[in-house]
Amino acid sequence: MVWTKMLLKMTIASGLAGGLMLFGSATNARPYDRDSCNQNVQRWGQKLDRDIDRHGVNSRQANHDRHELNEARESCQRRFGDDWHNHHDNDHDYDRR
Repeated sequence: MVWTKMLLKMTIASGLAGGLMLFGSATNARPYDRDSCNQNVQRWGQKLDRDIDRHGVNSRQANHDRHELNEARESCQRRFGDDWHNHHDNDHDYDRR
């Protein structure tokens, strides 16, 4: 009976400690999320530009990159709202259509 109570207390204490570490680390990583979102969008934009130059505007590769670029933008939009792309959105795809 004594071991059961001690095991229960240790389980609760380790669960609380794990929860605090999980939420504590999540708040520290938050400022970098917006930058990583912008970098992801920029990478897909660069890949799209490269594949348009190599394979053409309506190629399979360009269509795939265009889809991934839109997915990355929507993900940033969902996470950060309308102002996620201030001074970072370098979309050159619209002037090629």
